[in-house]
Amino acid sequence: MQPIIVKFRKKPYIPALILIAALSFTLNFYAISNYGTGNEYYAACVKSMTLSFKNFFFVSFDPAGMVSVDKPPLGLWTQAISVLIFGYHGWAMLLPQALAGAASTVMIYILTARYFGRPAGLVSALLFAITPVVVVASRNNTMDMQLIFVLLAAAWFLFRSIDSGRWKYLFLAALFVGLGFNIKMLQAYMILPAVALTYLFFAKEKIGKRILAGILSMVIVLGVSFAWVLAVEFYPAENRPYVDSTSSNSMIELIFGHNGTERLFGQSMGGGMGGGFGRSSDRDASGSAPQTNDDGNGTPSDGYGQGAPDSNTNGSGQGMPGGNTDGNGQGTSDGADENGQNMPDGGADGRGDRQDGGRNMGANGMGGSEIGNASPLRLWTSNLYGQGSWFLLFALCSMLLCMNKWNFRRKNERQGAFVFWSLWLITMAVFFSFAGFYHRYYLCMMAPAIAVLSGIGIVTIYNGLKHRREKKTEYLRPVLLLAAFLLNLALQIVCVLRYSELKTWLLPVMLAAAGIGILLFAVYCVRHKRGILAVSLAVLVLSSVAAPFYWALTPVMGVTNSTMPYAGPELVQSGQGNGTGMLSENGSAQSASLEAYLVKNYKEGSFLVTAQRSSSVAQFIIDTGLPCYAYGGFLGSDNSLTVDQLKTLVAQGKITYFLLNGSFGGSGSDIESYVKENAVLVDSGEYSSNTSNVGQMGGQGGTLYLFQS
Repeated sequence: MQPIIVKFRKKPYIPALILIAALSFTLNFYAISNYGTGNEYYAACVKSMTLSFKNFFFVSFDPAGMVSVDKPPLGLWTQAISVLIFGYHGWAMLLPQALAGAASTVMIYILTARYFGRPAGLVSALLFAITPVVVVASRNNTMDMQLIFVLLAAAWFLFRSIDSGRWKYLFLAALFVGLGFNIKMLQAYMILPAVALTYLFFAKEKIGKRILAGILSMVIVLGVSFAWVLAVEFYPAENRPYVDSTSSNSMIELIFGHNGTERLFGQSMGGGMGGGFGRSSDRDASGSAPQTNDDGNGTPSDGYGQGAPDSNTNGSGQGMPGGNTDGNGQGTSDGADENGQNMPDGGADGRGDRQDGGRNMGANGMGGSEIGNASPLRLWTSNLYGQGSWFLLFALCSMLLCMNKWNFRRKNERQGAFVFWSLWLITMAVFFSFAGFYHRYYLCMMAPAIAVLSGIGIVTIYNGLKHRREKKTEYLRPVLLLAAFLLNLALQIVCVLRYSELKTWLLPVMLAAAGIGILLFAVYCVRHKRGILAVSLAVLVLSSVAAPFYWALTPVMGVTNSTMPYAGPELVQSGQGNGTGMLSENGSAQSASLEAYLVKNYKEGSFLVTAQRSSSVAQFIIDTGLPCYAYGGFLGSDNSLTVDQLKTLVAQGKITYFLLNGSFGGSGSDIESYVKENAVLVDSGEYSSNTSNVGQMGGQGGTLYLFQS
């Protein structure tokens, strides 16, 4: 024990890093059971994957292997393996993301400390750990934090390749980028500009060898990326699940359509049937549904959270002040439920029905109400700032002011690392400022670069001011950085001012700490003692992390929307934001009654129930593990079922109970018509004591039919 204490005294950064990593894991995993199974779409998939190897390999949404999910396999494989080890529990599915978030925090330290010193590494790791969107993504069964960890590993191998001049490390970096593709597809390629340009300009080999190494690395990236994709493509389509969110049952279409051009341009590329019910998990504990965006899913109205108090925005949804906006910006609902909660378009039951199935996204693209309009200032607008932009302004200023004077004949690894993080930030900032569609939790992709560049900037302020300078111009860089830091702090205060509840305690804490820090800096300017400068900057940093740390706590203290998670004070204030992913008490009872009825009448070899959207059957799969068929997939737009195929499955006894949710046009209308003409309407009294909610399941209105043999 004594040697360990002595070692920690000699190396104080070790216990500091341990504490930061512990803080990260605590934020990511504490009270995780409150989230249940998280996003039920992926939770149902993991359940199905654990039932057979075929389902596991093809990431089947349903136990029968009829339709897959709209993601590649690696992240879901990790969750399924965790479930196989620990059992099917919500926390077991969420554990890989929580661990990936904490491990990424350690990676941020390693990557930063190697080139910019341990203080910069520790500050960067802390800023990353308390970034709200990092905590949000780490507490959800979307796979973004797994992707970030893999990409940080790729960055480590890239730096090692540049340092050593050995190609094998570059090839390993390419391998990890390819693995990232198998977690979130093209999202992994967002770091390729930073990787390619950094290696091209800072590798030690001659230019010809650099280009050759780059070409070979891209071959590895593509080979690893598309190995599983090609396996799916060449496997007989009739013997594997239909590829979700496609119209042609093609993984290539999914990559470049729904998960490609639709993200960039916000335009529909596939799907044929439509069907736009909001997911049942989008309802809060009181049964109220959050506002909906153009894809039909429930979305909080405000980017700091859900419609912060004391706030207004203009019609475009731009600008720091902002809360409820019109249809051009964040989008408001016209209806309200009996409790005064905003209801989505399309009906008082919160379904948010859309005849276009959410595929017609409009000028702002899918998720327009969630992310606002494309603009260079989008990342500072009310919808996004509170998620991950707390230090964005300072990171950009740090990027501009910390750049050493270039000497292309004497390039070094430190310059290369700095350029890499700068390019990472620029690429992400441009994409998220102008992309047509993404969800707010995607902003965790910006968090590594913002944290690293901010950590470098903070340490640069201290290093630039701790010595007396003969030339006053030598103070210019650190003084400008300090001014940028204070301006960044002012933006944070503007954000906090929008919440009346925070004005009474968080705002005074921030202002008091900032005032003390500025006062101590003034004292330092007179007495020039390093200790005073260090304390001054520490207090200023404390002031600047107070708000993002509180935002990061909100998904821990409350429960956010499981489909499109976010952080914000409304999760813990006035009983709002309890987006538990659970149904209302009445909706839960209706769903349980219907589930019990279906299980009681289930026939071996048939589907428990058939419905158009995955949200209609996901909870049944989670609860029972029995085969259910969501023929339209996540969006209800897949072409996996035709009327002729329906007839065949009915004749075979596979389809018995059929849940209809409405008319959506196209082949969906043909299927609906066939069901109504040839199946028997089930009396809702057989499974529901509330006749006013005929067939209601999971917050989805619907009518149950039975095909009799």
